[in-house]
Amino acid sequence: MPDSETQKNEWRATLEQADKMGTRLSDDGWQVVTVRAAHVTPIPPTDDPEGRPGLAYIAQGEVAEPFQRVINGGTFDNYEVFNRAVGSDIFSLTRVSDTENEVAVLLVGTLNRSSLETLPETAIQRGELYSHVDLLDGTRLGSFHHSTPSLFFPGESE
Repeated sequence: MPDSETQKNEWRATLEQADKMGTRLSDDGWQVVTVRAAHVTPIPPTDDPEGRPGLAYIAQGEVAEPFQRVINGGTFDNYEVFNRAVGSDIFSLTRVSDTENEVAVLLVGTLNRSSLETLPETAIQRGELYSHVDLLDGTRLGSFHHSTPSLFFPGESE
C-alpha cells in the first residue's frame, strides 16, 4: 500500500496533467470544464434508478453552471482515459469530448479498488459504463456513456 506522501504526489501529478491538458485544449480554441471530484463513488446498476452502472464524480457546486452550459446540446462522442494505479488507488483523468463543437469535460478523481466491488466485472460484461457528475446533495448534472469500461479499471480484462 502506498504511503500518504506517494498518494499526494500521484494526486498532484494527476491534477497537473489535467491542468496541462485543459490549457492545451483552451489554447487550441476549445471550451473546457474541469470537474475535480471531491470524491468518486462507484454506482452498481442496482443502485442507479436508471440502471446505469458507473462512477459518480462528486463535484463542487461552483462547477454546476459552467458544466451544464458546455454540455447543453452537445454530443460527447469521444473519450480518453488516463489512469495510474498505485497500490489500491486509481488516479483517474477522463477527457470527454464533443469534437464537432470543440468542447471538452475533464473528469479528475481518485478511486479505491476495494470500493469498486463488482462494478468492473458488471460494466465489462455489459459493455458499458457511465461517468455521472453529481453534486453533494445528489443532484445529477449530467452523465457520459462509455462503451469500453475496461479502460477505467487497470488490470481488469474484457
